[in-house]
Amino acid sequence: MKTINFRLHTILALVIVFCLGACKKEKPVSEPSIITSFSVVGKDKAFFKATINKDNTITIKVSPYVNATEVLKSAVPTFYLSKGATVSPDPGLPQNFAQAGGVKYTVTAEDKVTKKEYTVSWGASDHLADGKGFSYAEIGTSKNFVELGYPGVYNNFNLADSKLYGDLNVYHAYCGDNIVLLSRVYVTSDVNSPHGIKVIDKTTLQPAGTFNLGPIAIGELMMISSDYKGKCVGAVVKNGETEFFYWGKPTDAPKSIGKIAVNAAPTTDGSSNFQVAGDIAGNAWITAMAPRTAKGPHYRIKVTGGKLASNYSTIETGYSSTDCTGFQMISPSNASDEPSYIVGDTQGTANAANSIKVYQNTFGGSTTSVMPGLWQNILQTWWVGTGFSTARTGGKSPFVSGMVVNGKNYALVTSGTSFWHAAAVLNGDLQTLAHENLNIAFSMNRAWSYGAWGDWYYDEVAKEAHVAIWFGRYGLKTYKLTCFE
Repeated sequence: MKTINFRLHTILALVIVFCLGACKKEKPVSEPSIITSFSVVGKDKAFFKATINKDNTITIKVSPYVNATEVLKSAVPTFYLSKGATVSPDPGLPQNFAQAGGVKYTVTAEDKVTKKEYTVSWGASDHLADGKGFSYAEIGTSKNFVELGYPGVYNNFNLADSKLYGDLNVYHAYCGDNIVLLSRVYVTSDVNSPHGIKVIDKTTLQPAGTFNLGPIAIGELMMISSDYKGKCVGAVVKNGETEFFYWGKPTDAPKSIGKIAVNAAPTTDGSSNFQVAGDIAGNAWITAMAPRTAKGPHYRIKVTGGKLASNYSTIETGYSSTDCTGFQMISPSNASDEPSYIVGDTQGTANAANSIKVYQNTFGGSTTSVMPGLWQNILQTWWVGTGFSTARTGGKSPFVSGMVVNGKNYALVTSGTSFWHAAAVLNGDLQTLAHENLNIAFSMNRAWSYGAWGDWYYDEVAKEAHVAIWFGRYGLKTYKLTCFE
């Protein structure tokens, strides 16, 4: 009997201990924490995320291309506390998170005793994940054609000698840390002209040496562009064939990737064009305008392992390349096996509203998307959209180029009116502007110009893209697209 009573007492004691332990767990939580997330809204409603660190510091992530002192000087935070905790100062009040030493928040736990102090400051944001594109567009250096060393009078509308007023029919291409300028007007008039080909620094646009043509005759170098990596690619036409070369930097000897048995620069009025999608030393597509017909034909050639396919295909856009000013071009949206492609076309009456058209076509040629009309205001300002073609036959307008920046598709498009040059980087569906700084327009007697030529490349290491646009009768404008959160 004593044994049974002892066991009962033991069991009761254990139950009491268990209950007391359970009661202790129900006491108020004493952890004063900022948990889950922290973010702020700064100037012009700019949103910035932050990282909560283990040492009770919080770092607001701001792109190095944004003025943190300006955007964070009166920002309102949003954050969450642990259960029952309170915080001082009031989180609803704006704070200057850019000030020296940051902003300190004291969190008091539910027990009203335990406290923890957090210091909130800012630091450079992380790169966006692959596939997220770019976040900011920095406006770079601009120079008109006189500042770039060409003779003539800038912004003089006298057409008596158009070459002297910026109608230079220029192709340009990135080449490593430089930009190469090829003026077909000067080459055609004098192959020995010092203005036929120039090399400038991509950032300052200052002269930067010479271009190594090797065995190539400059009169046969019909067009230049660049690949996705920033290598300059040249189309050399000789005896009815087109051979493609590339340069990693201007002083390199040109490297041939092969040739095709057609003239990929068949016109003499300025409308010839081509694009390179991918890595010219690896895998890429080359597209080039074919002789004009009512069906809009273009050459399409595959590059595999740095070698040009010996054969080519002809793709038809379904839109005539013989009408209006006779300009049409295509650009692959990316370097995939069967990429969709962008079509830039002129239709209707030259130098008339909505004579510029831009389409997105499938690899097989069916249209899936159309850039909004000039007056619809969808693209934020009226001058971007299906604007005016040039009055000059063969004027390069609209120039189009499919861009892939940090794994996301965009489209570089030029447009304008009689007295406005315009350009924009659009999202891949052609319906929306990618960034407000890439809504480009300025006053210029554009109608009689050769239009515009664009070029770009993406630096995978720095995670930034470089864009340069040559506007006829003006000169060069540059931009840098950065990929920070």
